[in-house]
Amino acid sequence: MKNENTSLNIRKLKKQVKGITLIALVVTIIVLLILAGIALNLTIGQNGIFSRAQDAANTWRNAEANEQLALGEGADLIDEYLNGNNDNPSTGITTVDNVPIPDGFYYAGGSKDTGLVISDNPADKKEFSEETKTDAVPNTLQGNQFVWVPVETPSNYFIDEEATLNTTATGSGEENKVKTNVYSNLTVRSGDSSSYTASTPGDTTSKSVREPDVLSRYDTDAQYHSTILNFASPKAMAESFVAEYKAMSDSIKKYKGFYIGRYELTGTVDSPTEKKGASLTDQNWYNLYKACQNVVQDETGIVKSTMIYGVQWDAVCSWLKQSGFDTDSNSSSWENCSNSSGNADIEGAGSKQDTGFSEYWKANNIYDLAGNCWEWTQEARSIIFRVSRRW
Repeated sequence: MKNENTSLNIRKLKKQVKGITLIALVVTIIVLLILAGIALNLTIGQNGIFSRAQDAANTWRNAEANEQLALGEGADLIDEYLNGNNDNPSTGITTVDNVPIPDGFYYAGGSKDTGLVISDNPADKKEFSEETKTDAVPNTLQGNQFVWVPVETPSNYFIDEEATLNTTATGSGEENKVKTNVYSNLTVRSGDSSSYTASTPGDTTSKSVREPDVLSRYDTDAQYHSTILNFASPKAMAESFVAEYKAMSDSIKKYKGFYIGRYELTGTVDSPTEKKGASLTDQNWYNLYKACQNVVQDETGIVKSTMIYGVQWDAVCSWLKQSGFDTDSNSSSWENCSNSSGNADIEGAGSKQDTGFSEYWKANNIYDLAGNCWEWTQEARSIIFRVSRRW
């Protein structure tokens, strides 16, 4: 069965499982906005971190010779706050099991090694302990839920070099070029290595996949970049993609990890959720890209939800492999597919189910990452396609 929206070239579902490509959602802690968040939340007197950070900034301004030292002091103060060593841990970002928990979210169970879960509903809050980190995290939580994915060596996933995005899409002439200083080092193709070749932004050859980048077809169509995504032009879209990607990569480098949605996207395009329920399907990439950004509404700018990047998918594959899940060739023992095996071979296997349907179809507290429905990513392929991942 193929997606009825053939203009986006969505491939048929894996192993005859019914349903349409959809989203794995990612929450990114935005490093570039953290200082602003601290300034708003921590006006706690002369000995507070805000005052101390401001003192460090003033020292930097007034003493050019001590510039780097003062910047280092400011960074140390921010690190001290973010690591929970502060007088008011209920604001900003605290840590649980060495995982950052942003304000507005609550620890809901699990551990860093086996899938630490957070929720945006206080009713789901637990106290971290040796017991709660080993207890099974129920799939009856009430809030939007996300699982921490550790990335111990971020340098493996990013290439810090300048590249120019697809100029056919952004327009000819030097003034229309959009550049990025970092892009994905895509490595894990999860079963489709023969179809794609990891490349650099701007490479539009037939099998090239890269991010960030824009497409010469569809992204340049006003019904997509303007009507749905509210960008004035493909160039504005490309500039936004670069900024969002930079924030994501900076965050992973800073915190050595990111949050992924615990479930496939649920709810509706206008009111998307990260909860157990009917998976959101039968939508084009642009509607789902926008929906992912609307799951988390954080006025402080500390957290942002986005569609998952291919490089983040790679990181999830590597982490799950370390935990003993087969992400190389055969995931039938923990997925919903036509040849589910072992405990995963239950009644209902082989046809599309609500996300969170079975405890046997999860890995490190993430449901339905293998099987059930395909997952869109932000990877661009050739001049036409966005990439959907599978096992």
